[in-house]
Amino acid sequence: MTLRPYEQSDKEACLELFRSNTPKFFAPHEETGFGSYLENPGHYFVLENPTIIGCGGYGVSDITAYLAWGMVHHTQHGTGAGKRLLLERLNLITTHPEVKDIILDTSQHTFGFFEKLGFVTTKITEHSYSENLHRYDMKLSLDEGSRQNLTALLLRVRAEGFANGVVNNQEKDD
Repeated sequence: MTLRPYEQSDKEACLELFRSNTPKFFAPHEETGFGSYLENPGHYFVLENPTIIGCGGYGVSDITAYLAWGMVHHTQHGTGAGKRLLLERLNLITTHPEVKDIILDTSQHTFGFFEKLGFVTTKITEHSYSENLHRYDMKLSLDEGSRQNLTALLLRVRAEGFANGVVNNQEKDD
């Protein structure tokens, strides 16, 4: 599994990832905004195994970083690919010493995934994305200890390796 910077030639593959997660995880009307974002996404990456199975990015503003448009193909849910994509991005964010907090917004379907890695829900807005698709605003505070823990966790996940949804012959739930 390889993380590499997003290229414009990856746009259609990323849009297909989005579509594979619609309507449960994304509202259909959000595709236009995602497509526009992909025109100039800044820090954005794709996860390959060997084809593109995930994409996601981040940005930094002053002392806050934000996660942007992270997703894996719906067939990759539960394989550990989403965890790997998230940890890779968090590790990149930890290289910005000025960052004290990481924020994101997600839905009721995925907030638990982020809680497992220490994110805390700061606000819930019902029906924000669409009818019955609620927005959860979340935050992870960074200090030296949490930066080291994230790096150690990423190294462990990289070392475990992934193949067809099985990690060390055990099904994963993230």
